[in-house]
Amino acid sequence: MTEEATATASPTASQPGSVRQTSSEPWDTRGLRRFVIGSIIAVFGPLFGFLAGSMVGMPRTGGADPMFLWMFVGLVVGAAGAFLAFLGALVWLGANRRRL
Repeated sequence: MTEEATATASPTASQPGSVRQTSSEPWDTRGLRRFVIGSIIAVFGPLFGFLAGSMVGMPRTGGADPMFLWMFVGLVVGAAGAFLAFLGALVWLGANRRRL
């Protein structure tokens, strides 16, 4: 990648006539897909667990409540999705560190 930078006047600059360097390179998308997929899993994992637990219903005999088990599985899947989204955000921000 070439380091092409153009000088543009910043409208929010503290000094009149100060110049801010901006890069003309496009944003790097490494980690963005991981962030989006992880966010979707984090949102829909617990909802799916609640839905599956509701469909199974109450146990006929004394035992573990299937709704609790399914909801727990959904929360674990949602936490894994949130972790994946967090890692994707770190990679994405790290790849675009020069632009920030």
